[in-house]
Amino acid sequence: MNSIKVKICGLKRADDLQNCMHLGVDILGFVCEYPLPVPWNLRRCEAMQLLNQVKQPHQSCVVTGGSAQKVIDLAKELRPSLIQLHHNETLEETKIIAAALLQHHIGVIKTVPPADQERVRQFGTADIQTIVKQLCQTDIYGLLADSRIPANAATAGSQLDLNFCKQIIRASSKPVIIAGGITAKNATNIIKQTGAQIIDVMSGVETVPGEKDYQLLSDLLTSIRQL
Repeated sequence: MNSIKVKICGLKRADDLQNCMHLGVDILGFVCEYPLPVPWNLRRCEAMQLLNQVKQPHQSCVVTGGSAQKVIDLAKELRPSLIQLHHNETLEETKIIAAALLQHHIGVIKTVPPADQERVRQFGTADIQTIVKQLCQTDIYGLLADSRIPANAATAGSQLDLNFCKQIIRASSKPVIIAGGITAKNATNIIKQTGAQIIDVMSGVETVPGEKDYQLLSDLLTSIRQL
């Protein structure tokens, strides 16, 4: 596959996991103990069963949120390649989590929220360049630019805010993953317009939340390989 990496998130079924690995998905994402009711949420024991099936060179990523200690404990038990902070973790909490998990060789991805008010709450400012600079000075692996929020993540037809993504990519010295409304039909155009090197797809390869569609997965990976 080319240099564009693909993360498929919200995996809940072993068959979907195996299909993703067969098709060459780079990062396999599992939502576990997320603080809000989302269709992809797994209990810790369920996530463990799926994570144990992930084989190299594929990476695993657990998407979660909550207190720093809760996230650290969850990561240390599940041992994914990456932990994605996707709730309302502050800059200080992110620093604590990233520093602690670096010792266990677990990378941390921190989501930059799309709403000004939420950015102020988490980072003390709404300015994207300042936030990205602050995050790049921590021990995190990378950032996630997602123009959706958990409340509308399962809503079909939402569109990615390309300008929001481009601002984060331009300002970051660390890897940036872009997410939100990406499908096989628009993936190549989004990648070309943003310069993204990693895309994150969840509902864009589903017919029902939590159930991945093999044909949609195959179409997505085929479109990316043509770049």
